[in-house]
Amino acid sequence: CRSSMGPETGGDEKACTSAFGGGITTGGGFSTVFDAPDYQVDAVQAYFKSGVQLPPSKQYHQSGRGYPDIATLGHNYNVFINKKDSLGSGTSASAPVFAAMLTLVNDQRISAGKGPLGFVNPALYQIADQVFKDLTPGENNCCAGDGDQAVCCKYGFYAASGWDPLTGLGGVNDFSAMAAALVAM
Repeated sequence: CRSSMGPETGGDEKACTSAFGGGITTGGGFSTVFDAPDYQVDAVQAYFKSGVQLPPSKQYHQSGRGYPDIATLGHNYNVFINKKDSLGSGTSASAPVFAAMLTLVNDQRISAGKGPLGFVNPALYQIADQVFKDLTPGENNCCAGDGDQAVCCKYGFYAASGWDPLTGLGGVNDFSAMAAALVAM
């Protein structure tokens, strides 16, 4: 799970990047240790065939497991640390939100007499077209900072239609539809 932003300020959801004023940039890429699992291979290959600008091939493992699988809003959450209110962003904000959604889905499954989801990733790829909103703007070559203070690299990955290494399959478009699809499995 990686971070997206936009709706918290009334805008469209997009990859959280310092270029869009996010202060942080969502990570993503390809594992150098694990190959892409069977349930992900088609989605990753479609990304490579999409015509999107890619870093030089020697800088990433093209057959590696792509990450993230999905994106969830993760920008400007109110957090309290030592009784002080501040804003937090990133995977530390977005991952617990998606985990909470899955907990609600598991509650519905148990109420329907089914077991909990367990390892959910393959199921997410099966229902992607039904429940995720494709988030296409963004690139992850800048890692932090605002404006001319951003720390940027020459290369990064770009968001594209379908799965991409910034926002995965996209953001949850309709929780009720996602829950219904996962309960039906």
